[in-house]
Amino acid sequence: MTDNKEKTLPAPAVITDCWNTIGVWGNSPERCARLEELIHCHNCEVYSNAGRMLLNRAAPSGYEDEWTDVLSKEIVSPAENLESVVVFRLGTEWLALPVVMIKEITLMRDICDLPHNNNLKLRGIVNIRGELVICMSLGYLMGVEKPDEDWLKFERSISRLIMMREGSGYIVFPVSEVHGIARHLPEELNKAPDTIKKTNLSFIKGIIKWKGNNVGCIDETALTNEVLSNLK
Repeated sequence: MTDNKEKTLPAPAVITDCWNTIGVWGNSPERCARLEELIHCHNCEVYSNAGRMLLNRAAPSGYEDEWTDVLSKEIVSPAENLESVVVFRLGTEWLALPVVMIKEITLMRDICDLPHNNNLKLRGIVNIRGELVICMSLGYLMGVEKPDEDWLKFERSISRLIMMREGSGYIVFPVSEVHGIARHLPEELNKAPDTIKKTNLSFIKGIIKWKGNNVGCIDETALTNEVLSNLK
């Protein structure tokens, strides 16, 4: 005779997380008496046994069906021609540079002036872990104006330095904010409109949409040539 009763799952094990109360992660004034001997809860069998109970617990209802559905779907390979760029803000403009051009992004540091320097595009030098690196003004290179005071009242600035590859060396330039990495297909790069504020269009090879913003993708060759011409 077949038993038609529904299969019942065993009751979940009750775990007392003493490590969060009287252990190393707890705030209770009462401390576990065994801490003096064991030093850390990682060394206690109570902590280890609780981990085993979690790993051996029964799967929740619908867990197997959910993973069956996930694993049965066709695996779609990511597009091979995706381009990765670092998105950052310079004043009020959102811009992007190819990831391959950037060595690192670091916190803002003091910029030391160069004596007898009249070139506004050349800011000075910056000490990056003992190495003196030339600092350029991307704003002056691209013609990006500083935001006015009214704009600054409602926007925060998290200044960073971006270290960019330049020939056999590097330069750094300060930016107002760094978002991170974005990826786009070549066909998603739209022509830069002539009305794109006052940014130097010769440096912009196209525009991508990102979080509702128009992001100008910088032409790395044009930027590198301009940097080199100002370092001569």
